[in-house]
Amino acid sequence: MRFLTVIVAMATWAIVSWAAPPTLLAAPLQFSIGHVDITPDLAQNKAVWLAGYYHGRAATDIHDRLNARGILLSDGQQSVAIVSLDLIGWSLPSTLRIRQQLPEVDYVMVCSTHSHEGPDTIGLWGESVIKSGVDDAYNHRVERAVVTLVKQLSTTLKPVTAQFGTIDRPELVHDSRLPIVIDSTIRVIQFRSLVDNTPVGQLVQGTAHPEALGSKNTQITADFPYYTQKRLEQEYACPTVYVSGAIGGLLAPPQDGIVDQSNQPVHPGNFEYAEAYGNAVGQAVIDAVQASRPIPLTPIVIQREEVAIPIDNPLYRIARSLNVIRRDSYEWTGNSKSWGKPITRQFRPERGAIVSEVAVVSLGPLRLLGIPGELYPELVTGDVPNPPMPHVDYPEAPIEPIVRDLLGNHPWMLMGLANDEIGYIIPKRQWDRDPPFAYGRSMSQYGEINSCSPEVGPIIMQTLAELCERSEITNGN
Repeated sequence: MRFLTVIVAMATWAIVSWAAPPTLLAAPLQFSIGHVDITPDLAQNKAVWLAGYYHGRAATDIHDRLNARGILLSDGQQSVAIVSLDLIGWSLPSTLRIRQQLPEVDYVMVCSTHSHEGPDTIGLWGESVIKSGVDDAYNHRVERAVVTLVKQLSTTLKPVTAQFGTIDRPELVHDSRLPIVIDSTIRVIQFRSLVDNTPVGQLVQGTAHPEALGSKNTQITADFPYYTQKRLEQEYACPTVYVSGAIGGLLAPPQDGIVDQSNQPVHPGNFEYAEAYGNAVGQAVIDAVQASRPIPLTPIVIQREEVAIPIDNPLYRIARSLNVIRRDSYEWTGNSKSWGKPITRQFRPERGAIVSEVAVVSLGPLRLLGIPGELYPELVTGDVPNPPMPHVDYPEAPIEPIVRDLLGNHPWMLMGLANDEIGYIIPKRQWDRDPPFAYGRSMSQYGEINSCSPEVGPIIMQTLAELCERSEITNGN
């Protein structure tokens, strides 16, 4: 009886703390967590091309297994599956095929950690610049694995409570592009058994590219998230699902290295550094959990919208014409809310587009923001140069809607590379591809080469703003 009194008191305090409407107590949150192996087979008679950095990097060994890790949430009316892949990225067409096989789940979000030490699932890192690195059989295997995982999760749902916590760790993030802007906030939801209040799983949003190993590594690995999740399992005796946040820009582990648990300096480019950095991220999560507060995560409300993204990047256009990137594209109509006829060999309009997706999943007062690529942290913090830097390509471009302004008092997590990988999402007034260049540079900074178009930032952020507003109306706030 005393335990039930404590639970009711905690739930009531959480509602006051997060300004959540009383309807959040309508049903208990149901939760399950698990994983399935998606490590490629190196025994086959063909190369496994590692994604990231450059083409022609074939895997030579397996250091640790790659996984699809997922959670399933239900409020009795709506259900949401969140799956994170130890991969460079995933495509919306593949996500849609997964959803078609899971009609019993209201929404499936498939994220990628953006590891640069797993197989090429996009196509850009094959044997040469004119050959795709995608093994279609492997991608289909991953699709089947995700479907199997989510079906398994649906059989193990149990009632839980939840804690939400954040912690700032700027020393764990390095920005290699000017202006130096980082989103250093690690965010975590810890789920706890309604029976005995013990931890049963975590959803963690990190802040940096999984690039601790560097470009010379040829062993398959999940990079530092492997060690982060291992550290958290040691601490809490339960699994963790790790996703990447606003890592565009390029946010990565510190180039100057860190100190390990023995207070010894370690530097990037090896597994010693990956382990030390992963443990440091894990400890930050533990600190965030210790300072976390109870939060109700019902009702579940899903908002999503497909958008057209113009493909103005000449390298991406060439890659598609060479079948290096194999993805349906459409005529760009000038409107992100509609797209024209499919592009074929016979129909080749001047500008093409792909279809992607932006999502906002409301878990009670908490918002999960589904962003289909690598968001620049300026679009989270609002630190877009104003006035614009001299010599940028679009100095008159208005500043896009900013995440922190859109969310107000709502707690939130940013799910980067959610359902798709469209590359960098750059504030338009920071676009700097044509000379003369900003910051007195003699050449363009890294970033635009891996972005579809200068229009991506405005399209994604305006769509996000509309979904956030729609979420407020739907939730009655």
